[in-house]
Amino acid sequence: MKIFTAAQIRRWEAATLQAQQISSLTLMQRAAAACAQWINEQAKMEELSCIHVCCGRGNNGGDGLALAALLVEDGFAVKTYLLPDTGKQSEDFETNMQGLETLNSKIISLTSQDDFPILQKGDCVIDALFGTGLNRPLEGLAAQLVQHINEAHCTVFSIDVPSGMFTDESSAHLLRVHATHTLSFQHYKTCFLLPENEAATGTIHLLDIGLDLDFATN
Repeated sequence: MKIFTAAQIRRWEAATLQAQQISSLTLMQRAAAACAQWINEQAKMEELSCIHVCCGRGNNGGDGLALAALLVEDGFAVKTYLLPDTGKQSEDFETNMQGLETLNSKIISLTSQDDFPILQKGDCVIDALFGTGLNRPLEGLAAQLVQHINEAHCTVFSIDVPSGMFTDESSAHLLRVHATHTLSFQHYKTCFLLPENEAATGTIHLLDIGLDLDFATN
């Protein structure tokens, strides 16, 4: 079993784009499709009354937007929540945002705690706030939203890593999402193997998104 750091994951993704001659948007949409397939299979085992997709403004949030669109198309009741605009969204994020907007699904731009989702029994939260690039503790509205999610005690699916968790080191001292399931990609990250992180990762599922195998075996 191989374990990858955040820097190695970024290099692996870049190598995949070059080797397969695909765009970063294509890779992002692959990740979303893999998550949507897993959630559709999970929905057969438990009733999901409403799915609340919480997105940051980076690539993890872009994954969340693409996933939200797929779940809407699959017939789920979906509400999407966006952290405040940083003005630094990627082109891929903007493209996925436009795609979700065309489906007329409800999108809420968070400005205060009053905008947070009302979470009820049977609801599910998809955590797409922050991914492997996070390198500082959560603060402000993002921290308040994570606390709100944790206090609701509903089913939580974190995309790639639970938001607030550092990829390459212990996060025992940090505020992080307490996931029921973590939907990650391809291989384990260091953070998944640290016992003090177990309570926040929940059950980890590694989804294949077609990253270049030559990179992983070298």
